[in-house]
Amino acid sequence: MPDSDQNSGAGLTARNLVAWDKLYASTPELVWGRAAAGFLPEFVTETCGDARRFRHALDAATGEGRNLAFLTTRAEAVTGCDGSAEALAKFSANESPAIQLVCAALDRLPFADDSFDFILLCDTVETLPDPVPVLRELRRVAAPGARLVCNIPPPEGDVAGEDMAPAGEDGFFYQDRYYYRFFEAAAAAALLKRGGWRVLQEREMEWVEPAHPGFRAHDHTHRSNVFLAEPDSGEVESGTTAHD
Repeated sequence: MPDSDQNSGAGLTARNLVAWDKLYASTPELVWGRAAAGFLPEFVTETCGDARRFRHALDAATGEGRNLAFLTTRAEAVTGCDGSAEALAKFSANESPAIQLVCAALDRLPFADDSFDFILLCDTVETLPDPVPVLRELRRVAAPGARLVCNIPPPEGDVAGEDMAPAGEDGFFYQDRYYYRFFEAAAAAALLKRGGWRVLQEREMEWVEPAHPGFRAHDHTHRSNVFLAEPDSGEVESGTTAHD
């Protein structure tokens, strides 16, 4: 594939999928571990309350399912969706009967409109060459009044500051394999709006992540702008039905 094609949106997306699949296949260990992302329990409790339970939660880009166990404490049913079959194969389906796993691209979800009243998009937006189609697709499957929790790291911090080589105008390759793009808080909020979401709350949060086998060899600090959003009342600009 010519360099110009590799650095196009479609080329970067394809390159990303290959890189993540290879990472998950490279080790029998869980790359991200079993514990939920460090910001998640505190932020959900703070913004949604202790008592609220959701009908059906979607963990978009669930990876190996690190956040699924936590989501079962907040929802009657939980679906984890990821484009990597290698990642999903590492999750034990026996962990909870409330959890369903689906392998699908995030911009072409096999779910009906209004399917979920809670959606989590964790550590994902910064890895997408074009996040807007994914955000719009999540908007499509979100029920009226649904809640989206999404974290988006800024250009400053341990994640953005280590082993990143420029890729195009404003992107980077981590370890020359994994695409990343970082957003200041205002740009992240504007991105969510373009994707069909209205920001309700925003908070900058910091937590320590353990080493990730095959990905990062040491403990490191994550800093992200974390958003609570709801579907915007306007029409979704692309996609109105489930994709096969």
